[in-house]
Amino acid sequence: MHGDLELAIEYDAEIPCVVMIWKGYATSAAFRDGNAQVLSEINARKASKLLGDVTDFVLIGAEDQAWLNEVWIPRAMHAGLRKVALVQPNFYFNRVAVDSVAQKLDRERVEVGFFSTREEAREWLKG
Repeated sequence: MHGDLELAIEYDAEIPCVVMIWKGYATSAAFRDGNAQVLSEINARKASKLLGDVTDFVLIGAEDQAWLNEVWIPRAMHAGLRKVALVQPNFYFNRVAVDSVAQKLDRERVEVGFFSTREEAREWLKG
């Protein structure tokens, strides 16, 4: 049902930030469900920073990209999200998908950085 999806949601108190690590392939339902869990963690922690590791995540379809832009991101911003660090995907098409979602963010309100390692992403979020 969930495709071949692994999603880990953690909290890094040192930064502090919510960390989400996506691996494998998610159906649309699993993708939205996973993001709902991430959002509830952001809310619960009153987190302004998010580290997303999508290195081994397979693909975000166009409808889910639109859903992220129109539904999830406004909710996350309303919850106080201000800074997002993304560890870039290995898959070229995913990189394009991630970039296109990031392009639509209101840069005045949310700062986005792209990194090749989780360590670089953590350093930037600490800054």
